[in-house]
Amino acid sequence: AEGFDLGTTKTCITPVYLKGDVPEAMALVNDLRENYGVFCSIVVYPVIPKGLIILRLIPTATHNCEDIDETIKAFSGVREKLENGTYKQVAAAMMEG
Repeated sequence: AEGFDLGTTKTCITPVYLKGDVPEAMALVNDLRENYGVFCSIVVYPVIPKGLIILRLIPTATHNCEDIDETIKAFSGVREKLENGTYKQVAAAMMEG
């Protein structure tokens, strides 16, 4: 409903596909963990094509609807920052300093 590309999977891992590069992915996953309280791993180039980021989630039976809503809200927040260039700026500043 929120427009995320989950692809198709037959495993317990739920992929979420976003567009971005490796430095942006690093800033994004750090933001998710530190500011949204969501931990997930990322997959980037050279494992997948350049310009794509996969966030890898493993939902379990202990997660509830509130957890899912919180995660979707966090993903909406980081997607907006990815699209408006925030993570590109963060990555560039980290490279400089």
